[in-house]
Amino acid sequence: MLQRPLLVLLIATCALSSGCGTSRRVLGYVLVPDETEIELGTQLAAQIETQQRLHPNRRLQSYIQRVAAALIPFALEDRPGIHYHVKVLDDPEEINAFAVLGGYLYVYSGLLLIAEDEAEIAGVLAHEIGHIVGRHSANQLAARFGMDLLTSLALGEDLQLLGEIASQLGSARFSRDDEREADTFGVRYTIAAGYDPRGLLRFFEKLNKLETRRRSDLEKLFASHPPTGERIRRIERLIDQYGASGGQNYRTRFVRETAVLRR
Repeated sequence: MLQRPLLVLLIATCALSSGCGTSRRVLGYVLVPDETEIELGTQLAAQIETQQRLHPNRRLQSYIQRVAAALIPFALEDRPGIHYHVKVLDDPEEINAFAVLGGYLYVYSGLLLIAEDEAEIAGVLAHEIGHIVGRHSANQLAARFGMDLLTSLALGEDLQLLGEIASQLGSARFSRDDEREADTFGVRYTIAAGYDPRGLLRFFEKLNKLETRRRSDLEKLFASHPPTGERIRRIERLIDQYGASGGQNYRTRFVRETAVLRR
């Protein structure tokens, strides 16, 4: 059996190398069991929701949860046993979305304001779900803190450190391999759910255009989800590879359900 320090070293090494997605997930399962990851995610989500404001409109919250619900069954095929929780944070100036280990997803109202249709939001959510399926945050925290500290955090024994980690999740920087894997999952899940997979592509192209005009507003999102030209081209190749033609955008429904944000 591998010793714990060696496991941590292997996960950290794979995080810096290419083609290690499957290996990192396997090692992550050994080091951080699902029950520990889920409990830690629950603790972190509670911290996030004390630090930030959930959007008060229940209809908006329900709508975003329904969009995610169309994607989740396909994610459960790749990683069963996860119960997803999706919520909108109320900050119209923050253009960001992020995943918390264990199945928690957060989308800022500012991101919804710059989207134009439901397919774009589905693409973003599918990408974030991909981070959970890939266990990217769990593997990062395991490499950084080790199992003993993660277990104590999962039990709520260090609220100060939990709060510090929770406040940094929105600007977490994943490796190139993590982002590529999350993009792959994102394209697959949007296609499987019947959405136009170019929604994710359009969203990244939009962020590229906004970068020069709103750099300060987009720093957190670019730190964790850099929409580079290479990445956009790779998503285009994935869409062609899966042979996706068409798919739904649901623009009218999106405009109606998010109207509260533009009042």
